[in-house]
Amino acid sequence: MILRAVTIGVSLAGLPFIVSHVVEDFIYDVAPVGPALLGGLLAVQMLGLVLVGSGQRVGWLLTLVTGLVWVVGAAIGHGPELVRGNFHTASSGVGVLGLIVSQAMAILLACLGWLRSRLSA
Repeated sequence: MILRAVTIGVSLAGLPFIVSHVVEDFIYDVAPVGPALLGGLLAVQMLGLVLVGSGQRVGWLLTLVTGLVWVVGAAIGHGPELVRGNFHTASSGVGVLGLIVSQAMAILLACLGWLRSRLSA
């Protein structure tokens, strides 16, 4: 029960970073995908968290996959900026780092939840 709550909290804690950074990407016209696709990913992420909260095993998998998409997307889209520390604004750098850290933690927690759910199934 605690693992579920922590996973949900960590994943949700990343939302301010995700939303602010995605909005900034659209402002500077560097978002490689459309708003509908990003909205769909957020919807899948929220569905995963609802399923984690209700004890559904597939919720762990959805949380893990959406976290991976956010982290890989940020690394691919902003890897050079991360290495050089060269962002449009300081808040953009904070947004990317917050997104990566929060979603990487969510991935680890979701992996643990998935493994534990396999053992108890």
